[in-house]
Amino acid sequence: MLGRDALIRQVVEDLTAGRSVLLYGPQGIGKSAIVSVVSLNGVVVIDPFERITRQQASGIRRALDRGTVYLGAARAATRHDLGAVGRILWRFSLVRVRELSDGVLRHLVAHELGVSEASDLGRDRGWVSATVTLAKGRPGFATAITRFAVEWRSRHGYLPAPAFAFAAIGEDAALRILQNTSAAHVDERHGKGRL
Repeated sequence: MLGRDALIRQVVEDLTAGRSVLLYGPQGIGKSAIVSVVSLNGVVVIDPFERITRQQASGIRRALDRGTVYLGAARAATRHDLGAVGRILWRFSLVRVRELSDGVLRHLVAHELGVSEASDLGRDRGWVSATVTLAKGRPGFATAITRFAVEWRSRHGYLPAPAFAFAAIGEDAALRILQNTSAAHVDERHGKGRL
């Protein structure tokens, strides 16, 4: 995962030491992708770690008391924003997932376009720059826009404007697609249940 090596090491160390971890950050920042990479056997994944009922939060608290380790992903990490589950937030190591640099996003978009190096983009260089600007450091958005555009290009012969791609897929739809892809990937690799 481009630009996430230190963060992934930190999360793996926490999970291996038996500490539950909550990744938090804005929509499209890459929390679910990180979950799919760092999930370990025996770790219960909760993604998204939001809209959890009091009954579910109570079950999580009891499981934490028995030593269960959780890996969660949420947009916010405050008791108020998380509702019922916010009461057990103190039991988690909180890890903020930050925006990626423009350079890392350019490399990611180039890879999604099937170009080995960002320097080999040629006529697509302006398109990549516009996509990076639109994504605002969020790899989930950059990936969703680029995947839509690649599909569009295979049907129509050209890349659509990044803003058109973003509007066509819709912010929430793009994230659901990416999250479901990550969820299926985690479930297949690690045989985990999801809450």
